Amino acid sequence: MLALGGALLLTGCQSNSYSCKNGECHVTVSGEGQDIEVNGVDLSIIEIKKHGMTVSADGSPMTTVSVGENLRVGHVQIRVTSADGEKVKFDMR
Repeated sequence: MLALGGALLLTGCQSNSYSCKNGECHVTVSGEGQDIEVNGVDLSIIEIKKHGMTVSADGSPMTTVSVGENLRVGHVQIRVTSADGEKVKFDMR
């Protein structure tokens, strides 16, 4: 089953998109300070830096995940695949 979703937020330069398949979601977020929902999980993208992001999942404590790291954030696993200070791409399962 393939689920596609995403949202375009019209405040500043914020946008996000994602696609999910077999329990894994590929997510792209542009602009920090966003609260987004991905496959039933509420994510807060607190900060995007050149080498990663700070994120919270379903109200969990804030966690900084660097590019290439695979960390548990709340009840999900997040792996940041790229970040450039403005945009971050990550996988969530």
